[in-house]
Amino acid sequence: MIHLSIACSAKQPFLFQNDPDALALSQTRIPFPDTRFFVISDTHLYDAGLGTTGEAFQEYLDNDRKLLELSDEIINTAIEEIAGQDGDFVLVCGDLTKDGEIICHRGMAGHLSRLKASGKKVFVAPGNHDVANPAAVRFSGAGTEPVPTVGPEAFKQIYQDYGYGQALVQDEHSLSYVAEPVEGLWLLALDSCRWQENVPGHHPITSGAFSRHTLDWIEQQLIAAKRAGKAVMVMQHHGIMEHYPANEKFYDEYIIKDHDQFTELLAAYKVPLAFTGHFHAQDITLKKAGEQVIFDIETGSLVTAPCPFRQVEFKDGNTAVVKSTTVRSIPSMGDAFAAHAEAYVVEGTKKMANTALAKYKVSQEQSDLINHQVARAYLAHLKGNEVMPATPLDTAGFNPWLRFVSWMQEDLIHGWWSDLPPEDNNLTIDLDTGEVSKA
Repeated sequence: MIHLSIACSAKQPFLFQNDPDALALSQTRIPFPDTRFFVISDTHLYDAGLGTTGEAFQEYLDNDRKLLELSDEIINTAIEEIAGQDGDFVLVCGDLTKDGEIICHRGMAGHLSRLKASGKKVFVAPGNHDVANPAAVRFSGAGTEPVPTVGPEAFKQIYQDYGYGQALVQDEHSLSYVAEPVEGLWLLALDSCRWQENVPGHHPITSGAFSRHTLDWIEQQLIAAKRAGKAVMVMQHHGIMEHYPANEKFYDEYIIKDHDQFTELLAAYKVPLAFTGHFHAQDITLKKAGEQVIFDIETGSLVTAPCPFRQVEFKDGNTAVVKSTTVRSIPSMGDAFAAHAEAYVVEGTKKMANTALAKYKVSQEQSDLINHQVARAYLAHLKGNEVMPATPLDTAGFNPWLRFVSWMQEDLIHGWWSDLPPEDNNLTIDLDTGEVSKA
């Protein structure tokens, strides 16, 4: 089944015309039950048995900013902290593994089992790295060799205890499902990925979209939730709106296709919150659609600085308190870990910038004048609550060619420094009005 784009007017809800009660039901505001839960995303667990040495592995690291070799230890540290705190459940917003390797999925399920043992329910959604991924490989010297990945049925089986076994209903056309983490609250755990289109031997598809079938299914669940008197929140991998100016211009594959129509659908049924991941940034953005304010609460990658996770509390029927924590110490590195993680992002981004600039025939001497500025802007966006510097891009020393190349990328650098409202890490949201305050 190939994902199809939305083919409907942004101003017309999808199924109102097919259900005489849907329009009236959609206007009902249902209070959120009191609960406390956690959100993690983009854990990208990597099993060291797949190789941590050799030219091929180093080449991969040179084009990446995830702390793959420390992923198991970082995840373990976060899991221990979450397991020791009060809470009802945990959301995992996709990209559980490096590239969908069976051995990595089984390792991640092992980590989640400790959360379950602590009394917390766990609900996962797939990310673009997780299912039918042709990039699932073992590194060996200068080359790689394929290793088994998971298909949709194997994914559901591995995570049977972490969402799929607790599903009230599942979509036949994707890995989406509905669960009830606590009485009175429905979670739409949505599969926004295009794994059905991945082809062996080719690069896996990064972007996300919902098929017409899945969109219809989503609205049917929203109608059913209204009839049952259940509040609804969404979890998926891809973002549902821009998280910085020029996000769609430069990295549209990190936002769901036809996102405006999708947020219109959520607004029509008064769904205020979507928990997402994918871009690895700790960022919250809002959009007003009619009278409804929708919040896209993106949680950064647990294995990329600042290595965050979130705690969320619903209280008094209409209040959400969102707080953030970062992993700052791990057993093998102690308190030096946080600085190491940030330096790893900076150095990795500089390497990637150098590679990109070399394609434009920019000399290394000139690249060194800009690559650290790109890295600084990117790290600021990953951490959230960006503060625009007086000079976002200092062009001193740029030759005419670098000035032209940097001009083409200027919107991206400014975008990463631009913090769209609201606050990104600690805030209180009125779920009825959309008003926010510092938590």
